[in-house]
Amino acid sequence: MLTGHAHTAAVSTFAGRPLLVVPGVISTLRMPWKGPSPLATRSQPPGVAFHVHDDTGRLTTHYRVVI
Repeated sequence: MLTGHAHTAAVSTFAGRPLLVVPGVISTLRMPWKGPSPLATRSQPPGVAFHVHDDTGRLTTHYRVVI
């Protein structure tokens, strides 16, 4: 499954498959324990994820902060 970014980096499973969520490039979601508002903040640095699919079929994801 490939989708757009979700404003926060996360890893989980969905329907029994690995799910990798890519951080946002402008704003990030605040975690629930950080208070009710605002929903998103620009105080965190933007991030990107690079997906590397090698010759053996392995998918490796590298997360990086963009400063």
